[in-house]
Amino acid sequence: MTAACGGGAGADAAGAPSTVSIGYAYAPETFDPMYANAGAQVSAHMHAIYGALIERDAQGVERPGMAESWEWEDAQTLRFDLRPGVKFTDGEDYDAEAVKKWLDYGRTAEDTPYSNLDAIENVVVVDPLTVRLELSRPDPRLTKFFVGHMGAVPSPAALDSGDLGIHPVGAGPYTLDEGRTTTDNTYTYVKNPDYWDAARFDHDELVIKIYTDANAMYNALVSGQVDVGYGNGSNFAAAQSTDLEVFSQPQNANGIALYDLAGANVPALASKEVRQALNWAVDRKTIIDTVFQGQGTPSALAFTPGSGPGYDESLLDHYGYDPAKAKSLLAQGGYPDGFSFSAVTLSKDQPMAEAVAGYLGEVGVQMELIVRPPGETANTDIGKYDAAAVALGLADSFATPPNLWLGPATANNQRGFEAPEIRALYDKAVMTTGEEQAALMDDIAAAAVEGAYSVQVGYVNSLTYYDPDKVTNIMVLPGHGGPYILEGLDKP
Repeated sequence: MTAACGGGAGADAAGAPSTVSIGYAYAPETFDPMYANAGAQVSAHMHAIYGALIERDAQGVERPGMAESWEWEDAQTLRFDLRPGVKFTDGEDYDAEAVKKWLDYGRTAEDTPYSNLDAIENVVVVDPLTVRLELSRPDPRLTKFFVGHMGAVPSPAALDSGDLGIHPVGAGPYTLDEGRTTTDNTYTYVKNPDYWDAARFDHDELVIKIYTDANAMYNALVSGQVDVGYGNGSNFAAAQSTDLEVFSQPQNANGIALYDLAGANVPALASKEVRQALNWAVDRKTIIDTVFQGQGTPSALAFTPGSGPGYDESLLDHYGYDPAKAKSLLAQGGYPDGFSFSAVTLSKDQPMAEAVAGYLGEVGVQMELIVRPPGETANTDIGKYDAAAVALGLADSFATPPNLWLGPATANNQRGFEAPEIRALYDKAVMTTGEEQAALMDDIAAAAVEGAYSVQVGYVNSLTYYDPDKVTNIMVLPGHGGPYILEGLDKP
């Protein structure tokens, strides 16, 4: 992939293909969905190439995708009924055997950043269009994973080739034009006319451009180099004075994830009193008002609004801003003179991380920031860092405990820490339903906040800017900072 594409973004001159262009903060490290980093920045590529077994509508409700339907036959058996007549772009059938091959690959793949398929014990081909997943334990999160990378099924031949990561083949709405793609810069996709719902997509071409700097992204939007892109608090006020439209929704839980909770490298982080001190030391409201220009809500809770049981608004202000109390708790935990630890951050999260570091410094705790290249934080050197500045897009409450506080190691729990009290509550929750289940999830939220397993800052609005003369019907999945490829992005 060497030659970048040319031409103006969104150009629709006579005889020219209709194009929609999107700007993102970082590129995929690989086109293998099992190893690709998460979030809208890379999900856009995965959805374009592969589609998804399950999709979501504008309200976030699951809807049919490559799977025509699905059903929980019982708490440990999930059945998929696939669409008839679907083929991958290399001509192979998109059938039950292809899905089984993909899931079996995912279940045995080594050193993947996720463990979303751990509960699957057997993948059974019932007939050419029916797949049954037999689980070793209940996992109510599972359908949510098939909205994302786990539902991005590649061609069996591409999987066998060994180079899926650089030469992807799927059955999605677009195919990668490698001749007009430059890695880490510009990715050009051409519409797949044989996609099962091709009429839904207005544009002949999809171009994704990478802008690692927020100012460069904003300038590209204002100058018309891209039609849609991400924004943040630093340019929100400026964007309102332009012709750009702003799509905003509060979903991401931003803060500092503490990975070394067992204290292997930083013994202080094993102390609950010390972790609570870190939380009392931070002025969340000021960070939301300054770093994010008021586009968010201060919160000590990692469960996100609208995610389901566990989002308890009474916990949002559990930790106020009280430096004196923070110093007292540090002394109780055995660190009256403070301590130091390192936290990795992407450049896009650096302003928030610097603000938190400033408040911690005022109570004697030094948080050294390590700025990494875009896209590396979640997937590179898992387990190496003590902590990380994160913007967690957690769209389903049942995914929150295993992602953050229960082993094994994942991108969001990089040392595989397990909180015993949360494990006991979660194991009960997945076996129950209704009000009893909701109450247990609320208990988990309270235990997580009291345990201070992270330093949450708050919910920050995902800001998507777009040119209304070029594109309309923008949809952003909960927790994502960019448009959903499988919905909207229509011509005005």
